[in-house]
Amino acid sequence: MPLFPDHLIQEVAEKNDIYELVSQYVSLKRAGSSYVGLCPFHNEKTPSFSVSPHKGIFHCFGCGEGGNSIGFLMKIENISFYEAVTRLAERANIELPKPDTTDFDRGNEKKKERELVYAINKDAATKFYENLKTSKIAIEYFKNREIDGAWAKKFWLGFAKDSWDDMFVYLKDKGYTESDILKAGLITGNDNGKFYDRFRNRVIFPIFDERDNIIGFGGRVLNDDKPKYLNSSEGLVFSKGKNLFSLNNAKRTRADFVILVEGYMDVIALAMNGYTNTVATLGTALTPDQAKILKKYFKEVVLCYDSDSAGRTATNRAITIMRQTDLKASVMYLSGGKDPDEFIKKMGKDAFNSALEARKTDITYLIEYYREKYEINIDGQKVAYIDELIPYLLLITNPVELDVYVNKLANLTEISTQSLYSQLGIKKVNSPQKITQAKTIDKNKIQGGRSKVDITRESLLALLLSNRQLYEHYGKYLSDDLFGGGVLLDIFLYIKSVYEEGKNIDINLMMVSLKEDNTKQLARILSIDTHITDEIKAFKDYLKTLKEQVRREKIYETLSAGNVEQLNDMIKKNN
Repeated sequence: MPLFPDHLIQEVAEKNDIYELVSQYVSLKRAGSSYVGLCPFHNEKTPSFSVSPHKGIFHCFGCGEGGNSIGFLMKIENISFYEAVTRLAERANIELPKPDTTDFDRGNEKKKERELVYAINKDAATKFYENLKTSKIAIEYFKNREIDGAWAKKFWLGFAKDSWDDMFVYLKDKGYTESDILKAGLITGNDNGKFYDRFRNRVIFPIFDERDNIIGFGGRVLNDDKPKYLNSSEGLVFSKGKNLFSLNNAKRTRADFVILVEGYMDVIALAMNGYTNTVATLGTALTPDQAKILKKYFKEVVLCYDSDSAGRTATNRAITIMRQTDLKASVMYLSGGKDPDEFIKKMGKDAFNSALEARKTDITYLIEYYREKYEINIDGQKVAYIDELIPYLLLITNPVELDVYVNKLANLTEISTQSLYSQLGIKKVNSPQKITQAKTIDKNKIQGGRSKVDITRESLLALLLSNRQLYEHYGKYLSDDLFGGGVLLDIFLYIKSVYEEGKNIDINLMMVSLKEDNTKQLARILSIDTHITDEIKAFKDYLKTLKEQVRREKIYETLSAGNVEQLNDMIKKNN
């Protein structure tokens, strides 16, 4: 149950004019039916912060913040949902009943648990660092890796003693309970109910989140024990597939690109040479969640994995994930060294910088990489070579970009572009279909690092929100898979449920009904200008684009599964 009934929250939002509230904090100027000003949530010189009194929302096209009057007060004053509703209710002379605090208490409890784990991890990091200063073996290890005391302190490097309970005893003496320490993933229990340190005789690498909280640790052995690397256990604040090593440092650089490497030592070695815009995965292959995090802060990811076979395989997989996330990727190849750490120490910063500047686009890299595996003068190998590249070409959504690489591959293999397009399931080979975009707000502002597919989904949702008749006439053509997953699907399902009941959309009620994190995206969608000359044509164009995207995804899934017969059937049906 919510803190207050939905209808009261809706009333509070409606009776607090968004313009009057925001203008107390931001200098606003009229721009058509809306108002604009400098965003209070991030530094900017050109106004990208918009307030729509008619819709009751605010949205920043620069940082993505958005919501209604309640969301604005929460953000600007750094207060809870409960506090914001209470203050706005007083402002509008609305009497609130005693709240149902079930969800509030549960949320508060989770917040306290997270903060406790952060505190435990910070104390543990301090202990690990103190251990390092008195450990000859650990100091020697880092000296051999050319890391001095200043850099060890900068990255909070540490050492876990060769002891069963050194950390456990230390944290208990600090007043933490066994349950608390277990939640932080710093101890492990056995079948006899006894606890012992998770990290023993290892050099330690603290892992920070985007807000500089220590969420976990990575530990490397100093002998032949297995595993070589060990992370904190998955828990309340730590998930190795959803975080990146040194992201907190990299995002501060505000660089356009980030260098993605595989190891902690790679990150530190590059940072010591000035490349602080470097991050690493946490002992696993790149995940979609990690790609989405990188997309929030950077325009391009430069893959700089090990030059061995495993590293190149990981590079290919990462390219697929970043293409699916619509994140620009490039690849730099390091010769003369197995990994970035070894390369920059052996070859020097100038050689690394030359390799960085010579990086190739992801598809160019793949064309050259697979070219090394096949003798394309032999017919059978030429076919196999093209088959290797087809799944990657299918991930290209920009028709101009696709043209570039299809022509490049055609020239290299002496296969006609028509044959290559046919294998991709595209009918019009001489003039790939042009997607007509309806006019919305400034295209440069709407991008915001999001994929073109998601922008199309948002544009379609904006039309649905503004015109119920579009759903009544064309709703039967809208399937859930057109909206991917996550927030956009949640928004579509809400619209669908309201329209199916024959009701109109109430924006404030919708804001209340959706999850708190979803209101930012809803505000962005509501900010899209839907005053279009031909709404029906725009709607159909968006729908056609999304149906083509779903078709491509199904083809790629079929290819990945190795089901060639099913793939051929799918392509024939579309030709």
